Amino acid sequence: MPSPFDAAGSGGPPAARSSRGATADPARSARGFDEQLAPLRIPALVLGALMICLGLVALLPLRAWLHDYGAWLVIAAYVQYLGVAATLEIWGLRMTAKGGRAR
Repeated sequence: MPSPFDAAGSGGPPAARSSRGATADPARSARGFDEQLAPLRIPALVLGALMICLGLVALLPLRAWLHDYGAWLVIAAYVQYLGVAATLEIWGLRMTAKGGRAR
């Protein structure tokens, strides 16, 4: 019984249809994936820089948050937030350094 999720007219299971040779889908390779994400490098840089700046601005009310919500919760949330911001910024920088071009 054919699966409704199989491509029409393929006649075989998905594992049998895939190949690792020259006919492999370039969009599934690491380079193809980088090329697909290349247009997001500039927004990632801008958003990462904005998040880092806002994280530094958040140092002003940090003492009140520590008092109101507890040190462990505030420190955990702050470290996670800055980790996401730094990761986004680093990814944008690495994509820019690779020379990924938006197509």
